[in-house]
Amino acid sequence: MNLEQLHGESDLDYQRRLIYGKLVDKTLADIDFSELASLVYGQDYSSDVARRMMYGSRKTLELVDKEMEQLSVAAQTSESDVKIRELKAERQKMFDQRRELNKIERDIARQEYIDSKLIEAAESLNETIGPLFGEVMYADNEIENSEAVLVFSDWHYGMVVENVFNKYDTDICKDRVQAVVNNAINRIKVHKCNALHLILLGDAFHGAIHTSVRVASEELVVDQIMQVSEIIAQAINALSMFVPNVYVYTTYGNHGRVVSNKKDSIHKDNLERIVGWWLRQRLKDNERVTMMPDSGTEFVFVNACGHDICAVHGDLDSVRTSPRLLTTLFFKEYQKNIECIILGDKHHRESFEELGVVSMICGALCGSDDYANEKRLFSKPNQLLLIFDENGLDAEYRIRCD
Repeated sequence: MNLEQLHGESDLDYQRRLIYGKLVDKTLADIDFSELASLVYGQDYSSDVARRMMYGSRKTLELVDKEMEQLSVAAQTSESDVKIRELKAERQKMFDQRRELNKIERDIARQEYIDSKLIEAAESLNETIGPLFGEVMYADNEIENSEAVLVFSDWHYGMVVENVFNKYDTDICKDRVQAVVNNAINRIKVHKCNALHLILLGDAFHGAIHTSVRVASEELVVDQIMQVSEIIAQAINALSMFVPNVYVYTTYGNHGRVVSNKKDSIHKDNLERIVGWWLRQRLKDNERVTMMPDSGTEFVFVNACGHDICAVHGDLDSVRTSPRLLTTLFFKEYQKNIECIILGDKHHRESFEELGVVSMICGALCGSDDYANEKRLFSKPNQLLLIFDENGLDAEYRIRCD
């Protein structure tokens, strides 16, 4: 066996090789302890002294080897823990991705189901709705520089009411829509409007957000959506015969929310947004009608004759705080100088003016419901029509339809 220190061999490994060779694996058994002493310890010792020293060194080396082994195991364990944590993190990412994928798949499945039911309902519209305005021909009316803003608010199509103040169902709804459209056409002709801004302010159908709502409904929700969309489409077509440019704006109310519990609901997750989708398909061939793009919020912005108007359903807003709050917000965020704010939801007429900004609540086409009856609240069914010219709001009509 080579007694010289090998190239690259550390002093500790060299000492271990000589001591283990003499005492453990016996490869140096024939060499006397005294001969190894100078190699192991750097000086000469007697055979007896060198033997005792090497046995002591052997014990120390064994303790060092044991400690190094434990450190190696600990390092491997630590590395394993890191890998385990990484695996767990990757697994959690996979679970999160799978959950999101499942959510997307559920949303797609739900949308496909709704689409299929809408198609079924659309195919039967000729029987369920039929033509409301007959054959309406284009009218060559004299026009001037005035524009109309007509608001369709709180129709609650599908709701059934019969109390001392009001009677309402789907047939009465259609009759009232006809009355509103005909009255609006007469006023548009009087003011010689060159444009009509039609705002669908929400709660067009009654929905199914509460048990009491479902009890007071005479149509399934999907049927309500489809049928009221067709009624609105026919109303827009009729209006477009008497004004050269019709701009349609859509927002959503609270009765179309997908989750009945208001606290758990995402405000924008609303079935009423389907109405706008259907109208785009239904009216795409009417060159006089322009479906305005979704603003990305529940707010609708209209510019009539250079004057900015903001409209929102109103379930989250107050007629008395909105002039100061909303005008400040929209001037800061969108640089819009709002002059008029239009709200719905409350089913009664009310106006408030502050700092030159008019805030108004539209009436409801459906009129007083059972809740209003129990609270002894009453308001005639009506819709709102505004006429603007270059100087601003010129005329305000509350179109009665009872």
